[in-house]
This record gives sequence, structure tokens and C-alpha cells, in this order.
Amino acid sequence: EKDYPVKVVLKTDRNGKEADYSDVPDVYVPVWGGASYVPLRQVAKVESDWTEGQIVRRNGIRTLSITAEVARNVNITSATQEVQKAMKELSLPEGTTLSYGGDLESDAETLPQIIGALAIAIVIIFFILLFHFRRINMALLIMAAITLTLLGAALGIWLVGVDVSVTAVLGIISLMGILVRNGIIMLDYAEELRQVHKMSVFDAAIQAGKRRMRPIFLTSAAASMGVVPMILGKSSLWMPMGTVIFFGTLISMVLVVTVLPVAYWMLFRKADRKGVQRMAANS
Repeated sequence: EKDYPVKVVLKTDRNGKEADYSDVPDVYVPVWGGASYVPLRQVAKVESDWTEGQIVRRNGIRTLSITAEVARNVNITSATQEVQKAMKELSLPEGTTLSYGGDLESDAETLPQIIGALAIAIVIIFFILLFHFRRINMALLIMAAITLTLLGAALGIWLVGVDVSVTAVLGIISLMGILVRNGIIMLDYAEELRQVHKMSVFDAAIQAGKRRMRPIFLTSAAASMGVVPMILGKSSLWMPMGTVIFFGTLISMVLVVTVLPVAYWMLFRKADRKGVQRMAANS
């Protein structure tokens, strides 16, 4: 009288062999939180029953949806490629078509919008830099340094083996902001040394690289450590973003401290020489 229905999902261990309904009562199920296993017939009455069938249509076409969950440590792109390879080997009836949904479909729909947002973010960052430095060459110098983020992001994706998903692109946008901040810290100080302390471009670049290494390292390390839980969680949604930010921040940190001062010196060394020549002519 106190019986109540319980949904039980059974997984076959026949490794591709066809399962028979008569084997269902003998399937072992966990009890007591998995402490032991008993046959299903000992805890339930197993009987077949008829149910209403459904004919599902999508865009007016009869469809059959097959769903699956990807294991935590499995790459979604690799799993999808394996499924596509297996489906190509099947001889399907004439008129049957295949389409893949899930993350593959959602990424295909969302990625163009994210790419558009990335382009808008780049334009906004450029105007912010132009407003801050009041010189287009300084703004373009930091914008060119943004390409350093792509190197770190690509290396991280390759090492960890995650997908280039929508969240990975969002991570690149965040990474651009981190690099721009580090670039402003570096070049602001170099400009102060040139304009206020009257240092040469070469000396200003060297001193900026030395004295701004510590704050850039600390801020970048804090940002990269903050996304470690995303990577350790191994979520197919957040792991790509965490990987991009972690590796991109660390690698771009090193490149900003080493490459950006050199680029700054190469950009302004001619102007520095002209200034020295004018001073010599006036004297």
C-alpha cells in the first residue's frame, strides 16, 4: 500500500551486444548508497507495459533525437569527431539526414555574436588608450601588444587540450583587458621618465622594464591564480576560459616586460635623436 514509483536508469555492460528484456530483472543495482549490489528483481517487480508513442517533428520533418553525456575528462570536440566518424560508416536509409546539436550547435550560433563583441571591445580599448595617452602611436603600440595574448592563449589551449569555445573567446576578451592594464603601467612610467626626468628613450625603456616588473608580476599572478579553480573543475563550460586566462596572463606578463620596452625604444628612438641634434644645434 505504501509503494511508490522510483525511476531507475540501467546501463548495459554488454559492450555493443544487443540486450534482451528477459535480462533486465537480473541486472544488479546499488543499494545503501552503493555499499552493495543486488539484482533488480529483489527490490522491484519488473513487468513490461505499453506507453504512448510520440512522433517528433522539427521544421516539419520527422526527427529522432539521440542524446549522450560526455565524461568530465573527455574533450567535447574530440568526442563529436568520433561520433561523426562512426556515423559516416553507417548505411542510413535514403532521405535520412544527420545534424548535430548540443554544444556544437550552440557555439555555432553564439560564436559570431561573440566575435562581433570582440571587435567592439578592441575599438573601445583603442579609444580609451587614445584618450589616455593623447597620442595615436602610443595607443597603437599597446594595441599591437594585444597580439601577445593570442600566443599565450593558443599555447594554453594546446597544452591542456580544451576546445576553442565561446567561453574561450570571452577569456581572450578578459585577457586583452589585463594586457592593456600592464601596458599602461609600463608605458606610463616610461613616459614619465622621458618627459619629467629627461631620460633618453633607451634609458627610460630599461628603467621602466626594471621598476615595473614587480607590480606587473604581482597583478598578473593574482589574476592567473584566481582562475585555477576553473581549470581544476574540468568543466566543459568554464575550463576553456580559465585555461586561456591562466596561460595567457602568465605568458603575456613575461612578453610585456621584455618585448614592450624594446618596441617602445624602437618607436621613439628617432625622435630622441632629433631632440639631441636640436639641443646640439642650439648650443
